[in-house]
Amino acid sequence: MMRRAIWAGILVLLILSVPGAAQGSLARPAAQAVDSLPAVVWTLTAFPGVGAVAQPIYTVQFLPGGIVDVLADCNRAGGVWSGGNGALTITVTTSTLAYCPPESLSQAYLQALNGVTGYTLMGTTLVLHGAAGDMTFTM
Repeated sequence: MMRRAIWAGILVLLILSVPGAAQGSLARPAAQAVDSLPAVVWTLTAFPGVGAVAQPIYTVQFLPGGIVDVLADCNRAGGVWSGGNGALTITVTTSTLAYCPPESLSQAYLQALNGVTGYTLMGTTLVLHGAAGDMTFTM
């Protein structure tokens, strides 16, 4: 219980360390498209070079105002996003640094999100395209 309280405190400090976070004005992307992505929690189901991902421990949520919320196994992360009409950029600006199990994709997942250049939305399936390959998510 004490360990969770410590990590929660560290997360709060990380979030508040972002310039403008205390005023609720995180840096926003220059142009967010009108056809923005739904602000639902997208769960990773396939990762490049790994294939199917069975556990729902990797998620991404595109919030209004260009904010992105990320779960990367045992770490929480956040940042900004912009795009539309198939184009997408994500910049992860904060992350906790919890020690994850050796098989974790946490760091590779965060790096892959930073390399995203586009997306395809097909009903309840979202595919993020980037330098690392395609990541597939479902609602």
